[in-house]
Amino acid sequence: MAVLVSLASLLLYATPLSGQIVDSTAPLVLTVPLSARSAGLNGAGAALVGHAGALFTNPAGIATVRHIGMEASYRNLADDAYLTAAALAWRISQFDVGLGVAYFDLGNDPLRFPVTGVPATSHTRDLAGFGSLVYRYGMIAVGGTAKYASRTVDADKDRALSFDGGAAIAIFDIMAIGFSIENIGGNWRNESALTMPRLTRFGFTMNYVDPQETYRLLSVLELQWPEDRDTRILLGAEAGIVLKGVGLIGRGAYGSQASSSDLPRFTYGLSIAISRLSLDYAFRNADQLEDTVHLVGLRLTL
Repeated sequence: MAVLVSLASLLLYATPLSGQIVDSTAPLVLTVPLSARSAGLNGAGAALVGHAGALFTNPAGIATVRHIGMEASYRNLADDAYLTAAALAWRISQFDVGLGVAYFDLGNDPLRFPVTGVPATSHTRDLAGFGSLVYRYGMIAVGGTAKYASRTVDADKDRALSFDGGAAIAIFDIMAIGFSIENIGGNWRNESALTMPRLTRFGFTMNYVDPQETYRLLSVLELQWPEDRDTRILLGAEAGIVLKGVGLIGRGAYGSQASSSDLPRFTYGLSIAISRLSLDYAFRNADQLEDTVHLVGLRLTL
């Protein structure tokens, strides 16, 4: 852990962070966290394993789903805009299969979002679909996600195809290491005007107490390398109490970037645990889509 923190500090010191500008030709539905837990941890996800929404950031993260995992999230924006996502993962022997979908309706004023070539009065929607396959051998899991994305402007539709790859090492419930690359090769459809920027992640999580007992204490470290952008470093934690299957878990994270960035420096979240069901909430003071972000979600593992 000390080595990883030292590496993060060196990268932060050596790399001037100039902020992250959203590519206006990329599907906006893929530019923000789709899992409420990940959103509360400032978008970290490379080593957040064991729930269905992990496939949005690292397909190998679903390898530790016990039998079946389900997750859904919803975010309401101004001018009738909204974003929703859902994921399903199930374990089949040494394989895990995952499916995900995300939909963003840009509402009555699409021009307030960073999009290119969209008329002010158009009905604009972004859609993304995910299909994941993961192989697990002992503590090591590797997998990939085939990704489809589209932008529909009134009756016109543009489509994109890409692929995510990832690996994870989960040492029981103690710690996890994850590495993933999103949108390998960009948009595979050369005739499409949509772009699929690459994002590389390396993450590390550590449980300091047994998560099957009463107390919860987890730390998160993630390094992100967006395509044509500077390195971003995320540091977060979760802590809480769960007694006889019912409890509260709070989380928060810091993300490094320049003040000109649309990405938040600090994010916060809360989960209400009821047996194998978690009701999640995340707050972000700003992101690429708007100020004051509220995201709600639920996770269920069986």
